[in-house]
Amino acid sequence: MSLLSRKIAAAVDSADGPGAVTAAEGPHRLTLHLTASSPVGVAFDALDFVDADRTDRPADDLRAWGDRLAARLTYLMEPLVVIEVDAEGGEAALRSREPSTRDEVRTYYEVRLRREGTLNLRRVAYDPADRRRKAVACQLTREALERLADDLVATVA
Repeated sequence: MSLLSRKIAAAVDSADGPGAVTAAEGPHRLTLHLTASSPVGVAFDALDFVDADRTDRPADDLRAWGDRLAARLTYLMEPLVVIEVDAEGGEAALRSREPSTRDEVRTYYEVRLRREGTLNLRRVAYDPADRRRKAVACQLTREALERLADDLVATVA
């Protein structure tokens, strides 16, 4: 267990309602945009992670980081897969391999990695009735959140 995972757990515990909570340890910073928390779990609109050690990653490094994330984050609702690496734009995109479907609305994880060493994770819903994407809350148990923090730190190498 990393210090970052313990710090984000403490930050969530001390949060007094919805809003951003941040924890930092060394070059790593994790921010959750909380919508709700309980003793069992958290809901958040977005998760932002920063690795300040490497601020100019080439496309090959972004793909490798994405591949490590996809291999390690097997406990999310759907497995992730790297879908695109934009070498010129300095960004890699991961999504759920197969979205979850309920009442014809498909929901999936979307992860953006940027050359500056940043990661953004969010959950997206697509409704074919109106053909629009919208952000929806991610829901994780407290244990899964701490594991996620540890795995983000472990995969940046």
